[in-house]
Amino acid sequence: MSVMLVRLTTGEDIVAEIIENENTVTFENPAVLMPMRDTGGGNVQMGFAPWVPFAASSKIKVEIDRDKVMFIVEPNSDIANNYRQAFGSGIVVPPKATTQQVLT
Repeated sequence: MSVMLVRLTTGEDIVAEIIENENTVTFENPAVLMPMRDTGGGNVQMGFAPWVPFAASSKIKVEIDRDKVMFIVEPNSDIANNYRQAFGSGIVVPPKATTQQVLT
């Protein structure tokens, strides 16, 4: 399973490890991605909240019908790493090394 960003027909952006089937998509440890205002400068940042905040456990699996999904994409590395730290394995994937070299 890989961390994916899913837009639902409700407009919610869900970040989760997913399993796709013919008629359903299963979210493992889903979190909703939401804009949050920075208290200092008023800048808008993105934050996570549990998608099902009143579940008995934070480690859940939720299966939804595929017709409720608008699209599924790979999130940028910052979103994926922040999700893994807060809701997933805790493993942060370092950025890919560039092949560019500095000549001196």
